[in-house]
Amino acid sequence: MPLSVPPDEGVELLDGRLRASVSQGLAPLGRGLRSLGISPNVLTASGLFISTITAWLIAVGELRWGVLGIALSGLVDLLDGSVARTGGTASPRGSFFDSVADRVSDGLVLGGVAWYLAGESAHAPMLAFAAMALSMLISYERAKAEALGFNAQGGLMERAERMILLGFALFFNMLVPALWIMIVLTAVTAVQRFIKVWVQASGAKAELRESVRHRRLARRAGTRSASSTSGSSRTSRLSGSTGEDGPGTSTWWGSRRPAAGSMTRRRSVARRSRP
Repeated sequence: MPLSVPPDEGVELLDGRLRASVSQGLAPLGRGLRSLGISPNVLTASGLFISTITAWLIAVGELRWGVLGIALSGLVDLLDGSVARTGGTASPRGSFFDSVADRVSDGLVLGGVAWYLAGESAHAPMLAFAAMALSMLISYERAKAEALGFNAQGGLMERAERMILLGFALFFNMLVPALWIMIVLTAVTAVQRFIKVWVQASGAKAELRESVRHRRLARRAGTRSASSTSGSSRTSRLSGSTGEDGPGTSTWWGSRRPAAGSMTRRRSVARRSRP
């Protein structure tokens, strides 16, 4: 019995719903880049380079330039998938590279925020590190769930929401309040994904138990059938060895001989008749 996974019914803000429509709008641009010979991996590497520059700009206090860097990095992140789909070059290797690059980019940008906040307060960088840790947690939850065959998409604070919130915070120089909001909503997202996978795994466990029960019943039915067949064949062999005229009256080569009791009685009579 195959294990079924329920469809995705998670709560999402932008990352799941907006990404599909934006990707469709960028499809012509993706085809144009593909015609120029630009591969998705080149775009992914370019986005990683832009994120590195963005992190440095934020760290040195150029916050509004950091907003531009985040916007460019997000655009490139959308384009690499569009180029892969329109060119028919989507592959597990490219998806893996893109996911790793996204995690590195998040770490770089939030690391730049932590560096900048270190000049204002000794404790403020911990907010950036906490947001980074929680963002890695929800990414791990999704990766592990998909590896187990479950669905962990959705949530209040996915990557697109984090980058948009961080962009507003950089533009208005309100990093500390924005980081607190990011931490709370990302923690809620982590709990949402945990519960979602837990429910799916519980249903899969029940299905697995039912499947095991059916296999055991089928195995027992097969064993009983085999035992019945074996008993019937054993009975037929015994009846064939005893013969129809009584036990011990036939041999394996088909000749007939007297039973053991008859032989004993004949020997006793012969002894008595001797003078």
